[in-house]
Amino acid sequence: MLMFQAGQKIVYPLHGAGYIEDIEGTENGEYYIIRIPSGNVRIRIPKAGAEKSGIRFPEEKVAVEETIVRVGKSKPVLTDNWNLRQKENLGRLKTGKLEQAAEVIKLLYEQEKKKKLSSVECRLLGMARQIVLSEIISVYEINNEKAEELLANWLES
Repeated sequence: MLMFQAGQKIVYPLHGAGYIEDIEGTENGEYYIIRIPSGNVRIRIPKAGAEKSGIRFPEEKVAVEETIVRVGKSKPVLTDNWNLRQKENLGRLKTGKLEQAAEVIKLLYEQEKKKKLSSVECRLLGMARQIVLSEIISVYEINNEKAEELLANWLES
C-alpha cells in the first residue's frame, strides 16, 4: 500500500503533479488533501483508497526524459474513428501514467498534421500537455516556459 506524507510530491490522474497538503482525520477515516497548483485544485481522497485512485509518486528525472523521448520517436497508429480515438485517449489520461499522457500528445500532434482537431480533441491535447508539463515542472523544479522547451525538444528528439 502506498503511503504518503504531508509535503510529498505526487501525481494524480487527469490533474497532474501536485503535493500532499495535509492528512486529515475524520470519523470516516483519514484523507489525503492534495493540492494541484497548475489548476489551483484541492482534492480530498480517502487514504485507504489512494492506490486504487491512481495517485503515484512523480517519475525520476532520467525516467521523465527517457519516457518522453521514447514516445517522441514512436510511430503511432492513428485511428480514423473520432469516437474511438477520443475514448482511447481519455483512457490513457485516466491511467495517470506519464508515458500514456505523452502518447496522447504525440497521437494528437500526428492527427493534427492530417486533419484539424475537433474542439474535444483540442481540450484533450491541452489536458495531456498540462499533465505532462506539471510533472516536468515538479520533477525538474523549473518554470512552465522551460518545461515547454524541454517537452518540445524531447518529443522532437
